[in-house]
Amino acid sequence: MDELTSALDRRGPEFATFVIDYGLGPLWHERTGRDEFHESRLTAEAHYMAQQQALEEIDQALNDADIEYAVIKGAANRLLLYSNPAIRFCHDLDILVKPADRVAAATALIETGFEAAPEAHNISRELVLSRGLVDIDLHWGLLREGRLRTDPTGDMIARRVRMQETWMLSPEDALYVLLVHPAFAKHLASWNTGLHRVADVDRWLRRQSCDGQALLTRLEQGGVRTAAWATLRWVQLLIGTQAPPGLEDMLDDLSPGRLRRRWLDAWLRNEWSERTSRVHWARLLGFSMLLHDTPRDAMRALAGRYRAHQRIKADFEVFESLLNQ
Repeated sequence: MDELTSALDRRGPEFATFVIDYGLGPLWHERTGRDEFHESRLTAEAHYMAQQQALEEIDQALNDADIEYAVIKGAANRLLLYSNPAIRFCHDLDILVKPADRVAAATALIETGFEAAPEAHNISRELVLSRGLVDIDLHWGLLREGRLRTDPTGDMIARRVRMQETWMLSPEDALYVLLVHPAFAKHLASWNTGLHRVADVDRWLRRQSCDGQALLTRLEQGGVRTAAWATLRWVQLLIGTQAPPGLEDMLDDLSPGRLRRRWLDAWLRNEWSERTSRVHWARLLGFSMLLHDTPRDAMRALAGRYRAHQRIKADFEVFESLLNQ
């Protein structure tokens, strides 16, 4: 705690703003008790209370509709990784269902009082629903079509586990999502990704256990070992000498070829994802495409992106009856 307080006093109010903006305000308030972080903690706790109440209703609604689901990403991880999960701020609740259940799941949530707000750029794989403080991202795909060699959603739902009165992914699947999703969806740009996700990976590796070989096999089956390596390398760069045990071994197991590794390492070290935030094609060609394990995987991702764009109208029509209510 003394080290954190000293850093705050030395770097001034701009540093406190940085900590808050990058998602760590509530965690720093718990560690330091400083007034600078009090408001961010109150906000996080208010969202947590509303979200946990909503999760109880979501669980009841989807169970009554006989829909298998799992809470994924931050809303699930915080229950496992934080003694006080309210200090891990989540903007929304991420719910994963099978593709065949997407309309039925959306219907059940709308009947619970949520309002659908579809977005064209992601309607192929998720639907946003809102009610008061609570936003839900209803997913029936982890990533944009074509990113993965096969769709793991059904298998992940089949392996789900019940913990803390919540359906979650198995440990291996949860870590898979934690490592792969931010690489593609957030480009490992600190502003988009948030440093709270770095804290999640760090705590996961320190406090949770999983079948490492099963994780490696699933990453290889998806063609995204390189994406997982990039996330772990990004975490290592940010944590420095305080890296959790086992991180170095995981990096060795997942490491891509020498030339690709050097390029991605330079990209991460120089924060090029941040610098190219307004130049999407540069991110796509210089980073995202290289997160796939093979050129064939990268080409499949490009083709999937094109198909998803061409199908926007048809995907909206799937939910037309709900959106007109």
